[in-house]
Amino acid sequence: MIKARSALQHFTPEQRAKIIQNYHRAQLSQKEFAAQAGIGVTTLQSWLRKAASAPSPQAKFLPVPNLLNAAPARSTYRLHLTGGMQLEVGSGFHPEELTTLLRVMREL
Repeated sequence: MIKARSALQHFTPEQRAKIIQNYHRAQLSQKEFAAQAGIGVTTLQSWLRKAASAPSPQAKFLPVPNLLNAAPARSTYRLHLTGGMQLEVGSGFHPEELTTLLRVMREL
């Protein structure tokens, strides 16, 4: 008499990863989850061991802001006045204020 062979279900690595992910979210015992997923407890345990010891298939990078990047430099005007005085003025200045400041500096 020939014994009928039970059909073994084969899972792809993606299916296994999804089942393991579902197990971690399920908050069930291994026995309860395995029964629900239609797999044996030892199969689940084996997959969990392999997943724990295997390196992550996809590295996950966390974006980190570059704190060393300086703010873009604004235009600066450097005036060299007689007598060795220097004046630096950034862009966006008010011409009236600069005129007043120059008058004061000439009087020094």
